[in-house]
Amino acid sequence: MTTSGTVGQTVITTQSLIDHGARRSGKFAESLTVEQVNASRQNLYYLLSNLANRGIQFWCVEQTIIGMKALQYIYDLPVGTVDVRNVLYRKTMRPSGSYTSSAGGTVANAFDENTDTICTQTSPGGNIAIQYTEDTYVTMVGLLPGTSSTVNLIIEYSSDGSTWSTLKNPGSTVLVDNEWTWFTIEPGVSVEYYRVRAVSGTLVMREVYFGTTVTDIPMARLNQDDYTNLPNRNFPSNQPLQFWFDRKLDPQVYLWPVPNNSFVQMVCWRQRQIEDVGALRDSIEVPQRWFPAIQAMLAHAMSLELPDVQENRILLLEKYAKEALYDVEQEERDKSPIYFAPNISMYTR
Repeated sequence: MTTSGTVGQTVITTQSLIDHGARRSGKFAESLTVEQVNASRQNLYYLLSNLANRGIQFWCVEQTIIGMKALQYIYDLPVGTVDVRNVLYRKTMRPSGSYTSSAGGTVANAFDENTDTICTQTSPGGNIAIQYTEDTYVTMVGLLPGTSSTVNLIIEYSSDGSTWSTLKNPGSTVLVDNEWTWFTIEPGVSVEYYRVRAVSGTLVMREVYFGTTVTDIPMARLNQDDYTNLPNRNFPSNQPLQFWFDRKLDPQVYLWPVPNNSFVQMVCWRQRQIEDVGALRDSIEVPQRWFPAIQAMLAHAMSLELPDVQENRILLLEKYAKEALYDVEQEERDKSPIYFAPNISMYTR
């Protein structure tokens, strides 16, 4: 028996979903007008957006690292954030070393833990490097720019200071003045030399941070009432312990106590919306196991708007859509063990 020999290589485009939706509604795909195609595309966007109301889409959970600033307690989250599952306070070690700048500027300003001093390189394409006294395993790299710009970045390592290899290639990166940009290094290496290099653009840095040992501490979640009832929401501390997630159009996280350190991070494991529906030739951002349910739901949504669709067909499509959605939602779980720890202390005193 001969099979294709491939898995996950079949491309289902937005156009394919709409064409099948038309046929399931009893219409010829080629008979759809431009207006009907656009309406079907919007219906697809609506149903994908609504999935966030039904539970967690695990492929849309991602890690976002936000650099904290001293005395700042409100932090913006990326557009499309639906919820935060976990928020962690992260601190890293910053071993000292020997610093060099290949294109001028006061390189010590980038490593003095003073965010007001700036190392301004005088020509594009330069690098800022560190040499340790022994092999060191770097896990995070942070950049605090001294000006807003877009720079094509690459992070490199070397065992001898002359032959360099790529550690991480962020590519074109938008840097905002006095706002941290952090990069997680996975997997890392243990060497003496590291550097940040501008493939294009000029490095203007308040701080360049090569972090080693990472410590993550969970923060507790507050509801709105608990947060607003805090007696002193501006109380500063070395470590924030709690957070409130404000689910407005531009979502934000409020921290308490207020961090007083500009060299630590907040790690958010957040759920975001599924990517927007693109052009008709594009696919949608769902795993293969979700396509039958998406197709069934779109067909039902289209049948409600296409003209002269028989009522019994609409009801049948609705039934298929509910069954397909039920099946896939039963599968959409991480299958990890569940542990219950009942509190029986009142019975054992």
